[in-house]
Amino acid sequence: MKSIQRIIIAGMLFTGLISGAEAQTLLNAGIGYLGEGITSPGVVLEAELEKRFTEDFSLPWRGDISYYNHPDYHAFSVDLHKGFRKYWNSGLFVEQSLGAGIIAKSFKKEDYWYIDEYTIGIPHGNRMIWGFMPSVTLGAGYQFSKDNQESSLLWIRPKIFWDLGFRGLNLPYFALQIGYTHTFKSR
Repeated sequence: MKSIQRIIIAGMLFTGLISGAEAQTLLNAGIGYLGEGITSPGVVLEAELEKRFTEDFSLPWRGDISYYNHPDYHAFSVDLHKGFRKYWNSGLFVEQSLGAGIIAKSFKKEDYWYIDEYTIGIPHGNRMIWGFMPSVTLGAGYQFSKDNQESSLLWIRPKIFWDLGFRGLNLPYFALQIGYTHTFKSR
């Protein structure tokens, strides 16, 4: 458990250190569908600071606020991601990011204990349960605008995340995000 946490922290520090070079900066905002386990519907809102070092490579910082409705609970999360994005002339791109944040779950059950499909139980007592949420996100998409001064991106992002307030690192959650991001300002 400690080794995975160290790898995630080291990766975030490394990408932060190499992102100090001169670059064009884009301020982006986006919205998308978020489905935990694909089927629990929700929404994700994002704000992104994308530093483009070349026409085909950038290092974005992204902040996400999300909500999804699981049959047993409502989940709210806030997380920050640091990663890279590689563009091709065709408009296609791939991306990867590491993230860290918090997740809060409000249970719909009246019982004092919630037991999930892995028979892991947590006493919730009808109050919000908070947890630390590291994550790994991969993505692919298409950039509609060919101008480097702005981006209009359509993306799909599978996401693996952990709720360390409830489950250990051996039982991650899976989510699928599909959405749209647009540039509002460039410097």
